[in-house]
Amino acid sequence: MEFNLDALKRDWIVGTAGSAFLKLVQQYIGQIEDVVDAAREQGVVIAELDPVKFAAAFFAASHSGVPTILANPKWQRYEWERLYQQVKPAIVFGVSVNFKSAPSETKSPMPGTILIPTGGSSGKLKLAVHTWDTLTAACDGFRSFAGTEPIHSCCVLPLYHVSGLMQMIRSSTSGGQIVFTDYRTLQKGQFPKIKAENLFLSLVPTQLQRIIEQKTVVDWLLNLKAIFLGGAPMSATLQARVREMRLPVVPSYGMTETAAMVTVLPTKDFLSGNIGVGYPLQHADIQVFGDNHLPCAPEEIGHIRIRTESLCLGYHELSSEILKNGYLLSTDEGYLDHDGCLHVIGRSDRIIISGGEKIDPLEIEDAFLKTGAVDQVLAMGWSDEEWGERLIAFYVPANDKDSVEALRQRLKSVLINYKIPRAIIKVSQLPLTSSGKPDHNLVDKLLERYV
Repeated sequence: MEFNLDALKRDWIVGTAGSAFLKLVQQYIGQIEDVVDAAREQGVVIAELDPVKFAAAFFAASHSGVPTILANPKWQRYEWERLYQQVKPAIVFGVSVNFKSAPSETKSPMPGTILIPTGGSSGKLKLAVHTWDTLTAACDGFRSFAGTEPIHSCCVLPLYHVSGLMQMIRSSTSGGQIVFTDYRTLQKGQFPKIKAENLFLSLVPTQLQRIIEQKTVVDWLLNLKAIFLGGAPMSATLQARVREMRLPVVPSYGMTETAAMVTVLPTKDFLSGNIGVGYPLQHADIQVFGDNHLPCAPEEIGHIRIRTESLCLGYHELSSEILKNGYLLSTDEGYLDHDGCLHVIGRSDRIIISGGEKIDPLEIEDAFLKTGAVDQVLAMGWSDEEWGERLIAFYVPANDKDSVEALRQRLKSVLINYKIPRAIIKVSQLPLTSSGKPDHNLVDKLLERYV
């Protein structure tokens, strides 16, 4: 699609004049036009740390009609290599990445598509292929819950994540404003200069747990229009604290493939004790099916599947067929209660969610093995009050030369920080059952000893 660039002139990013923002967008457009044929064929990567620059590059790429690939600017070599196995962009906006051996052939992204990185159980980075239509369908679904007034957002989540990106798109297309800040800034009591009662805030449970330690922060949170919470389940302790404080929390459920949330639980339902993740938004239909492929009865646990207008087209360089009978089969298990509220109880794959970030243990194990210092390794998530799950790794060393700290430093050169296990435990043999699954009794004993 082509944007009406004049619409970007209004002062919709708090702290940035619309005229200055439009000028920045035009600068990015100029850079794309310098290599426009290659950009249309190969796409552009946006890996800007600064959210205003990210937004400008995003709108410039969308206006130019070139494929847009989002990337985490804090990625290390391991993640960048996996991206470059799938795309060979004409331009990288933001961080400078240089590989001596980029792939000679990659599949060209479709014109006008937006590729958003997501984790998976295959050990390979996935790029969910969205379009402006799928993203705006998600905005329409959101507004069926939030109302038709302009959407004002306080964004503390990264824009390369679908959760942050959608906040930017909701505000820009609805006539609202957005504040880019950091939850640590909120934690210090430094709040946006915009009326709290007009603001939507999105957090992951770890962030919420940390910022409610300060009374001034809680007082500010109480005045917000809503606090959307997703990315990971809330612990029972956090739920109890939030209810006691009467915070306007709205639990939600969604994923990169669905352009963020497809269910929400109204605050009144949450505060009254409902522990689900909500009811389907207007643009989505949620079903739960058993192993026999038949619909589950209310309260019966099964596999969650989703049909939505905001569903991505597929994954870049993977089979584009992600639907089963018109539905996306998620990797989550749960149930619908008698009122139609969705409850998520866990994942059917090995994906770990720590602090709202998806972590593929296969990727972590692969990074360990590639150090040459490890003979065997097991990465897994362990229940944690603050993080939801804490990433831990047990490994059998290939030799006695490298210490745990030396191994940690080697991993830091190839993995982003949140993928470094919080506990790295050297063992003589892995804590597995005879069937090859983690032996939680052994894990418990090892954690008691080393953590």
